[in-house]
Amino acid sequence: MPEFYRQNPSLLAGFLILACCASLAHAQAVVPPDAGSLQRQIEAASQPPAVPATAPQIATPMPEAQKGAQVSVQGFSITGNSLIASDELLALLQDRIGQTLTLAELEHAAQRIAEHYRQRGWFVRAYLPAQDITDGHIRIHIVEGRFDGVRLQTPVSTLRANADFVQRIVGNDLISGEPLAAARLERGLLLANDLPGIRATGILEAGEQPGTTALALSVADTPFVTGDLGLNNHGIKATGRAQLSGGLALNNLGGNGDRLSLRGLLARDIASAALNYSLPLGSNGWRLGLNASHLDYKLGKQYKPLNADGKANSYGATLSWAVLRSSRKNLTLSGRIERRDYQDDMLNAPLRRQRIDAFSLGLEGDLIDRFGGGAYNSGSLQLTHGRLDLRGLAGDIALDQAGPRAQGGYSKLTLRLARNQTLDQHWSLQINLAGQYADRNLASSEKFSLGGPYGIRAYPVNEAMGDHGLLATLELRRLIAQGLTASAFIDSGRIQLHHRTWPGWQGGGSTPNHYSLTGAGFGLTWSAPGNWYLSAAIAKPLGSNPGRDLNDANNDGSHHRSTRGWLTLHKFF
Repeated sequence: MPEFYRQNPSLLAGFLILACCASLAHAQAVVPPDAGSLQRQIEAASQPPAVPATAPQIATPMPEAQKGAQVSVQGFSITGNSLIASDELLALLQDRIGQTLTLAELEHAAQRIAEHYRQRGWFVRAYLPAQDITDGHIRIHIVEGRFDGVRLQTPVSTLRANADFVQRIVGNDLISGEPLAAARLERGLLLANDLPGIRATGILEAGEQPGTTALALSVADTPFVTGDLGLNNHGIKATGRAQLSGGLALNNLGGNGDRLSLRGLLARDIASAALNYSLPLGSNGWRLGLNASHLDYKLGKQYKPLNADGKANSYGATLSWAVLRSSRKNLTLSGRIERRDYQDDMLNAPLRRQRIDAFSLGLEGDLIDRFGGGAYNSGSLQLTHGRLDLRGLAGDIALDQAGPRAQGGYSKLTLRLARNQTLDQHWSLQINLAGQYADRNLASSEKFSLGGPYGIRAYPVNEAMGDHGLLATLELRRLIAQGLTASAFIDSGRIQLHHRTWPGWQGGGSTPNHYSLTGAGFGLTWSAPGNWYLSAAIAKPLGSNPGRDLNDANNDGSHHRSTRGWLTLHKFF
């Protein structure tokens, strides 16, 4: 062996990888998985299925209906109102004029006024004061209650939670002596219920001063330890399709809604663990999160002759703020800094030593609307700027300079949108859209991929992985029984493998830089008693895979027209 290669084993490994890949009988544009692409896949596969949160209830005492005499209504008048004009309120009662109503029905008319106030964001009391109604003119009086504070109802000594801190969160935006704004009260209660290990409920009651309203706040502890355990086949062939994942969380360790959690994933030739800690900052929806993760892998199956293994380590911090928080619409702003180190070895020599330092700024939100039968919308937008450092490894630097030139600064924008449209009592339509755009060629950990259980389900994980991509899903769902839903779906996407190509980038093949994939299939989900969750899907490609190799195979060696199935079983405790 020449002395130059003895002194630069990574350069030798870089050149030998091309020959080894060709010997695997997948000669067209084969790129073995590396620490970066595996970490990206593991982060998605290790997360448990989302469980919808339940909004806290704000109870208001309802007046008792009165029965008895009837009155022919000739008109209404409104008194006590200052927040909403009388003409606007009287318009709500026009259909009642000329009717003969009981006292109970007149009380109901008054509640229309109160409900209109609530829809406009105010809590009030509307009632029929003592009056002579023989002439048919009905007076409704509005008590635009002024806020009289939050009263803690729970004995502090019985709680793990810091009830005073919860009380400050609930009352953070509420000002004593001012009209009671429903949106501010709801925000405070929801932020309190967002705290791990804490549940807060409130009941509106009369304040100490006439015409005022107070909130009676009850605080309770929820389980200190929560967790989940799952089994799926979302892995890749080279490290093991079957994956065992799980998580354990310690909620509200310090009393103020902090959380320490550990997540892990294990497959045949890969293992990962992630440690996270988060805590609230102040009482207005700010939260700080710290995390660290580690991954070890070894490639088997078709890549076994390469003797390839590696690891990934990441560290990060996230700061987020709840810009909007309500039961119908939410918006969170977040900023994140992270460092990720990747190590890949092949043929007993260093192949890559990469470091990525990145900062991202993101918006994430959801909205419930009443269009059609009603719909739940969610979305996220994230801008990331980072820097890839090849850590002075001669072979990796040489290959990068001759090829993608990914080393250096980069930026990318990612977008995710979803809408779950209710069609009727049993049918719904799910629409998902995701995309990414980058300003240069990216490292594998930053790329966008089409295939897998969270993308085009007819193709394997990390199929069609590129710098730019767009992915869409249309899924028709049918509720068969309580917790059991069947679906039919079509997934389609388009990928651009490289922002900029270079001479010889196809490796002797003819893979296009831009191409599309489409698949369709059927699915079944079951949220079973005992906190069990089961998801199954089967999908088949529609059309061919332009990125297939010379043996008409996908990246995992399966035929590019083969049918594929996905299975997830999860238990929450």
